[in-house]
Amino acid sequence: MNKNIFILLAVCLLPVACKTTTEDYYRMGDKWDEAVKNKKVGYTFEDFIASPGYRTSRDYWRGAALERTDPANSHVEILLKEQRGRLYINGEIAMDFPVCTGRVGGSETPRGTFRITEKKVEHRSSRYGCFVDDEDNLVKANVTSSQKPPKGTHFKGSKMDYWMRFNGAIGMHVGNIVERNSLSHGCVRMPVEPSEILYSKLEVGSKVIVK
Repeated sequence: MNKNIFILLAVCLLPVACKTTTEDYYRMGDKWDEAVKNKKVGYTFEDFIASPGYRTSRDYWRGAALERTDPANSHVEILLKEQRGRLYINGEIAMDFPVCTGRVGGSETPRGTFRITEKKVEHRSSRYGCFVDDEDNLVKANVTSSQKPPKGTHFKGSKMDYWMRFNGAIGMHVGNIVERNSLSHGCVRMPVEPSEILYSKLEVGSKVIVK
């Protein structure tokens, strides 16, 4: 057989060999094992949380339950110690993802059971942000709206896309989770894709458990 034809056939058949069923699980994220790079392969939730780097990983796990959409029977749990979140759909774990919660020592994300009270795809903080000039150039970062802006500048709130408010001023939203520690002002920060998924699977009234 011609060598080029053989290579072409091998490439075409590869997705079939790697295809998963709805009963299989896989993980996605910033880091991929060589075995799962560019394809989906079986990877159980038990394997995922048992991996040595689970606590510090920015990877996230997606299960077969994620194929369903049932906001009335879906909820999310935020695990403060592990700095992870888990989406449940009909009682099954659909996704496990990294988060960054409130800074220990005054800005902790409160524990308890709450309900989502507001959802907005595009949202900005009314308290934390930066000062910019009239042309939207950054003048000073990491400020609060209570601070007096330098002359010729105004306050611009930090972006908090896929905003889901669940406890007063506290909500879940897209944010920096690089440090993999509790460093926020109280909100639950998440990567973009898990935020999009969570936003699509939950509704106003969905339960949020912080523990």
